[in-house]
Amino acid sequence: MRQTLLSLAALLFSTLLLLLGSGLLGTLLSLKMGMAGFADPVIGLIMGGFYAGMMLGGIVCYRIVHQVGHIRAFAAFAAISCAVIMIHGLFLDPWVWFVLRVLNGISMMGMFIVIESWLNERADPGIRGRVFSFYMVISFLGLGLGQFLLNLADVEGLELYFVAGLLFALCLVPIALSRTVHPQSPHGVRTRLRHLIRLAPFGVSGCFVAGMIFGAFYALGAVYATNIGLSTAGVSLLMGVAVLSGLVLQWPVGHVSDFYDRLNVLTILVAVVGVVALALALLGETGMLPLLILAGLFGGVGATVYPVAVAHVTDYVSQQQLVSTSATLIKTYGVGATLGPLGAAVLMALLGPEGLFLFIALVCAIAATVTGLRRRPATVAVEDQDPFVAMPRTGSTLISEMDPRTESDEEDPLEETEQAGAPETQPSESRR
Repeated sequence: MRQTLLSLAALLFSTLLLLLGSGLLGTLLSLKMGMAGFADPVIGLIMGGFYAGMMLGGIVCYRIVHQVGHIRAFAAFAAISCAVIMIHGLFLDPWVWFVLRVLNGISMMGMFIVIESWLNERADPGIRGRVFSFYMVISFLGLGLGQFLLNLADVEGLELYFVAGLLFALCLVPIALSRTVHPQSPHGVRTRLRHLIRLAPFGVSGCFVAGMIFGAFYALGAVYATNIGLSTAGVSLLMGVAVLSGLVLQWPVGHVSDFYDRLNVLTILVAVVGVVALALALLGETGMLPLLILAGLFGGVGATVYPVAVAHVTDYVSQQQLVSTSATLIKTYGVGATLGPLGAAVLMALLGPEGLFLFIALVCAIAATVTGLRRRPATVAVEDQDPFVAMPRTGSTLISEMDPRTESDEEDPLEETEQAGAPETQPSESRR
């Protein structure tokens, strides 16, 4: 294990630098657009373009990596990201920024494809779970600590664009100097969303709701914080606490979900996120400490919705379908993350900054109510549930191959088996 992690140190360090830059850039752009007077729906559209770009990148970047190789592809995507960041500093135009966010999403997906295919290649089945955990911790740390880089310079200036561009440029160095053997070229993952909806509709909808929640929060959280009067330091602290709290509660909530019906746990989690979001919307000016406590609860509990939803869906599929199932759910999350900022921005334009958390509370209330009223008694015995696996919310569909639940002896984990659909109350034979 130690030797494997040492061989992956350069790759993991590149990941940390990449996500530090990405965490800084997303919040910086939201702050900049708010200060420039952009309408909230426009900000939501622009920031949602990033997730749209990531989904588009999931289609086009596999072919690029396959044709030119991992290191060359990573260098190209990192160069594109640096250029995109610099152009943000040169032009303050909503349509230009929307195109740039889409391009940034495509290039980010390309870099994740390289990183995750490399990790998959190097992680033997016996240590895949631990490598997966390291990758998840670094993902949360990079995005969370990136928020605090906002304090390095004035948001109105160009210095922070240089910092973000520098991090994207430096993330290329460890990979470019790596002496490890190139991994095999990645293969696209076939998906069957309709089949999953028949099997576990509320698990799939949970992934979509998680995307809406955090797509809206990451896109507009900085705008909300600015509009309620927080300084740049306050914005970075609020966002940083919310992101880093997501790492803290993953394992405790996962442990609970292993001993109780996951659909009940998922419903409770969504309801709690909605209550906390409503409290944030109604908080008013009660001080920084209550705001940070609620933000920590929101980020911590909210970050568990997606992995619990994934775990619930995987209880209903066969071992051979786990990779394609996880990949489909990642894309479902991405669709929600693209639409969430748009809906939240409309409410913010109508109701003010509290509209962000009112939108999240409304989404959670609808999801929890529908799940509670429409569900039927589960037939998956608790002892038959797959073990919970904490999951990062960033990356390509290749991250699903690192999921420890995919460890098996099948020849091709990407090949889907033909299996008839069943309602949510009827798990597949392999899970009974």
